[in-house]
Amino acid sequence: MDLLLTLLVGVPAQIGVFSLVPLAWWLQAGRPEGSLLRWLGFRELRGDGRTALVLAAAGGLGFLGSAVVGGPAWWATSASGVGLVLAVILTAVLQTALAEEIFFRGFLLRWLDERRAGPMAANLLQAALYGLLRAAGQWLFVDRAPASCLAALALAGGSAFLVGWVRQYTGSILLPWAAHGAGNLVGGLIVAFR
Repeated sequence: MDLLLTLLVGVPAQIGVFSLVPLAWWLQAGRPEGSLLRWLGFRELRGDGRTALVLAAAGGLGFLGSAVVGGPAWWATSASGVGLVLAVILTAVLQTALAEEIFFRGFLLRWLDERRAGPMAANLLQAALYGLLRAAGQWLFVDRAPASCLAALALAGGSAFLVGWVRQYTGSILLPWAAHGAGNLVGGLIVAFR
């Protein structure tokens, strides 16, 4: 019951928190493109899908590695079987991947690029910030070993750079979200069933 309550509150809460800044900016900016979801990148892919797919898959592998380095969630020991699998799916795909893609690739990457940083600088900045956030989370909540923190920084930052490029190339966060969610899901299942 505790796990169910945690997921029912935690999943929408984290998505909501990560969406507050993009929503506030979109409202004050005069609602560009009419729809917040469209502005964030919830749209069809444009460009060559093969190149984007290869880079997204590479990014997904980095997210998988980052999830494995991060270790199990605190609730992983309180669930088993189907309940554990469903918890990993909800946490990996919605709570973590969707929330982070909305903020980092949907909002921050686009906002930096529109501020005349240029596409490469914007992508490097959002990837560096994402990597630093994951390294700080590793340090604070998982393991204070410098090697694991550096691994979290490199895996998360590198993955964020790759899926950031996919976001810029395709105009959509759907493929980055799929790669991020798949990497987190596989990593989460590996960690949960070790």
